[in-house]
Amino acid sequence: MEKITRSYHRTKNSFWNTIRTEWDAIKNDKAIIGIFLSITMIILVAYTFIYSNQVLRKVPIGVVNQDASKLSRDYIAMLNSSEGIKTNSTYSDLQEAKVAYYEKAIRGIIIIPKDFEKNIRSGKQVTITTFSDASNMLFYKKVLGTVTTINTYFNAGIIIKKDMSKGIAHKIAIKNYTPIKSISNSLFNISGGYATYLIPMLTALIVQLVLLMGIGLINGTRNEDLSVQTQFPRILHKGGTIPVLFGKAVLYTLLFLIIIPIQIGIVYTLFSIPVRSSILTIYIFIIPYVFSVVFLGIAISSFFNRREDSLIFIVLTSIPSLMLSGLSFPAQGFSEFYKILSLIIPSTHGIDGFVKLTQMKASFIEILPEWSMLWVLTLIYFILASISLKIRVKNQLKSI
Repeated sequence: MEKITRSYHRTKNSFWNTIRTEWDAIKNDKAIIGIFLSITMIILVAYTFIYSNQVLRKVPIGVVNQDASKLSRDYIAMLNSSEGIKTNSTYSDLQEAKVAYYEKAIRGIIIIPKDFEKNIRSGKQVTITTFSDASNMLFYKKVLGTVTTINTYFNAGIIIKKDMSKGIAHKIAIKNYTPIKSISNSLFNISGGYATYLIPMLTALIVQLVLLMGIGLINGTRNEDLSVQTQFPRILHKGGTIPVLFGKAVLYTLLFLIIIPIQIGIVYTLFSIPVRSSILTIYIFIIPYVFSVVFLGIAISSFFNRREDSLIFIVLTSIPSLMLSGLSFPAQGFSEFYKILSLIIPSTHGIDGFVKLTQMKASFIEILPEWSMLWVLTLIYFILASISLKIRVKNQLKSI
C-alpha cells in the first residue's frame, strides 16, 4: 500500500511539475505567445472579416450588343436587375471586350447576336454566348449561374406573352410554361455564404497548426539546450512519460477552452456565422482533438535537434494537412491512398466533427465516429510520443 501511495504522489508531482514547466516555457517565449495570439485570434478575425460579405454580388461583366434593339436592351436590364452580375460597360465588338477582360475590368463577356429581336419575334432560336472567368471558380459560377437564370426567365416571358397574345389567360399561360413548380431549400448554410463555409473549417485546422508550431518551438528549444531530462526528471522511470504527456495535453486543452469560446462566441457573432451547438458539447469534442494533436506534435518534434528544424517541418506539413482536410477539395474525391492518409491526421476528424456541431446542429451521437477516431489517434500518438521522448532523453544523456 505504501508503495502505491508513494507512486501516486510521484506521479501527481510529475504531472503538476509538467504543467508549471510547460506554462513557464510558453509565457517566457515571445515567439510562442505570438503564435497563440496572432494566429489564433488576429488571423482568424482577419480571415473572417475578409470573407464577411459572404456572397459575391455585382460581378462586373461586359456586353457586346450586336443588335442594339429594344429587346436586347430589355435583356441587359434584366441582367442588371440581378444581384449576381452587373454590366459595367457595353462594347462594340468582342476584341474590345477582350482587352477589358485581360485588364480585369470585367470578369465575363456576354454577346447578344445581330437580329436578336427579329429572330425572337419570328420564332427562330437565338444563341446568347457567354464567356466566364473559369480561372476563379467563384466568378465562374456566379456569372454562368446568373446568366442561365436570366435566360430562363427571359425565355419564360417570351413564351407567356405569345400565349397571352392568343387569348390565353395570364395564370394559365404561366402554368402551361411551368407545369412543375420546384421549391429549393438550402440546408445549414442558408445564405450560401463563403465565410460560413470556410471559417468553421479554418478554426478547427488552425487549432492543429498553432499547437504543432508551439510544441515544435518549445521542444526544439529543449533539444538544443539538452534540458528535457532536467525539466522532466522522471521520464526514464517506469511509466514516467504518462504524467508528463498528460500534463502537457491538459495545459494546452485548458488554453483552447479559453480561446474557442472567444472565437465562436464573439467573432462568429460579429460576422453572423451561426453556431448550432452548445459550448459544452464543443468542449467535450475538442478534448481528444487537442490531446491527439499534442501527442503528435511531441512525437514529431522529439526527433529534431534545433528549434528551427522542428518549425520548418511543421510548417511544410501544414500544407498537406490543409489539402487532405477536405477544405480545398472534398475528401470523397481523393484516391484510396490519400483517403487512408487523411485518416491519420487529427484535423481531418476535427474539422468534420466541429463543422457538424457548429453548422449542422448535430447531436453528440452523430459526431461519435469522429470523436471515437480522435481517441484512437490519441492512443496511437501517445505511444509514439512516449517512445520518442525516451529516445530523446537517452540521446541527450549520451551527449552530456
